[in-house]
Amino acid sequence: MLDELSIGVIGLGIWGANHPLVYDDYHRSKVTIVCDLDEIKAKKIAEKFKCDWTTDYQEVINSDVAAVSVATPDFAHFDPVSKLLLKNKHVFVEKPLTTNLNEAKKLCRLAEKSSSIVMVDFHNRWNPQWGLVKGAIDSGEIGQASMGYIRLSNSIEVAESWLSWAGNSGPQWFLLTHIMDLMNWLLDEIPITLFALGKEGHLRSKGIDTWDSLQVLVEYPSTNVCFETSWIVPNSIPSVIDSQFTLYGDKGKIDFDFDFAGLSFATNSKMSFPFFPLGQRDRWGKLSHFMYAPMRYFVDCVLDGITPMCSFEESLVNVAMVQASLDSIATKSPVVVQNYL
Repeated sequence: MLDELSIGVIGLGIWGANHPLVYDDYHRSKVTIVCDLDEIKAKKIAEKFKCDWTTDYQEVINSDVAAVSVATPDFAHFDPVSKLLLKNKHVFVEKPLTTNLNEAKKLCRLAEKSSSIVMVDFHNRWNPQWGLVKGAIDSGEIGQASMGYIRLSNSIEVAESWLSWAGNSGPQWFLLTHIMDLMNWLLDEIPITLFALGKEGHLRSKGIDTWDSLQVLVEYPSTNVCFETSWIVPNSIPSVIDSQFTLYGDKGKIDFDFDFAGLSFATNSKMSFPFFPLGQRDRWGKLSHFMYAPMRYFVDCVLDGITPMCSFEESLVNVAMVQASLDSIATKSPVVVQNYL
């Protein structure tokens, strides 16, 4: 059994640059090669972690690394992941698995035939606060769930300036996938039907070809949940995220204000709720934030031969829910989620 996992990283963008940081920091993994289309970025990160670099992800696939993290833009997951699976490399991929339902199904089939350990990064499952919510639901603390609401939106700067590829994604893939996975996990259920509405126009007027906002009402076996997401929240909001959760049961209720962690900064110009600074260590030099935990967990699963949670099959349900939502908007009618699986 291996003591240390050799790993490559494909995609070194805003979040992808954190992948080599985490693997380099963890005692059970070693970053061997990194890849990005931006040669300057790839070379800079390789120098920092003393590893090889390339602008061609095929070189990562052909390398001798045992596992690869894929953090390319949402729409660009299928090609590298499929080729990695054909090479029997272990794969950790950012959510969503893909932005195409047929591609997601193909990846599930490839993963079944491969000897690879595979995992999708739904990192909110590692948030201790969401863990408390999960524990309360599982223990029956609020009784039988009867109605739920969950929202995750971003200030418009994310679409306008953070992501050059925003028009190839959208709030439905960048945000809705997070909260749909959360609710599926919290309830431990697969949706039955859903009905969705969407608004567009503002982002398209700025040259960003995607939805402004979506609302999706989902029927689960036990309860009904309303999902909301938007990419046009004003930049004046205190946090880059705007997120709320409520779940009603016959014995109680849970509320979670996810965009406010209890800390606020006030200056002469603005009140702000600080968002987690990517790449920052705590005062003791540790990468302690929950968003980094899934990568370490993936390494442990590969080295210890454990099948991880956040499987491709779970992510297929996630992709199916978004595609069903888009089809519901187009047809202005409810759709059966199971028909997409």
